[in-house]
Amino acid sequence: MYILCSLLMLSCFRAKEDKLSLLVVRGGHTYDTPDFENMCSNLDGVNATLVLNSHFYDMKIDEIKEKYDAILFLNQNKHYSEYDWNKKKYIVLTKHGIGMVFLHFTLSSQPEWDEYHDLIGGKWFLKNYTEDEKLHSTYFTDMTLDIEVIDKNHPVTKALENFTLKDAYYGNIYRDPSVHPLLGSNHSDVSSVIAWSHYYNKSKIVYVMPGFTKEAYENTSYKKLITNALYYVGLNRN
Repeated sequence: MYILCSLLMLSCFRAKEDKLSLLVVRGGHTYDTPDFENMCSNLDGVNATLVLNSHFYDMKIDEIKEKYDAILFLNQNKHYSEYDWNKKKYIVLTKHGIGMVFLHFTLSSQPEWDEYHDLIGGKWFLKNYTEDEKLHSTYFTDMTLDIEVIDKNHPVTKALENFTLKDAYYGNIYRDPSVHPLLGSNHSDVSSVIAWSHYYNKSKIVYVMPGFTKEAYENTSYKKLITNALYYVGLNRN
């Protein structure tokens, strides 16, 4: 009996360890919090640890490297200049090849930190930080959008068909021309590309524009997209 129990415990331990280990960093903006946390905690094959911005900034680089395969960001800082040591954390993690997935309003974070937007692959231009009114980005809440899978052969879009999603979306954003488009929209007010991937230093990076509301967090196609993205950036680290 003792041997059987030990084997069962070992089996459970291995099953847990076989899951992708995910660090979720959130805060700095309102969103449907319980529903987002519930989604993160129930993604297939993912073992998620959820922390706030302040906790993330207190974590050591070695701790993140050893414990986590990928980081999912739904955080924002658009009101204060970021501390240099916090900036360094993002960049050092990419030099270690830690995969990162950025959601929704992360695109408007760090308005005065150019390298952050090189990392994420784009930028939402805030009025308070952009003199040229023609560059001001736009946003649309409670919009139902037909989403097109642009690259059906990419790991992030594996087994994903075109789908419809009610969420918040952006228009008139900057997107680095070197990023790889994954999802698109034909809506005249919304960016033609709403999800993309690229590399920064040694890290795989994915940005996904939707991800603000309960409708997204409970949508089967959206959850599949996020799971795919996490596995894409988190496995086979460089």
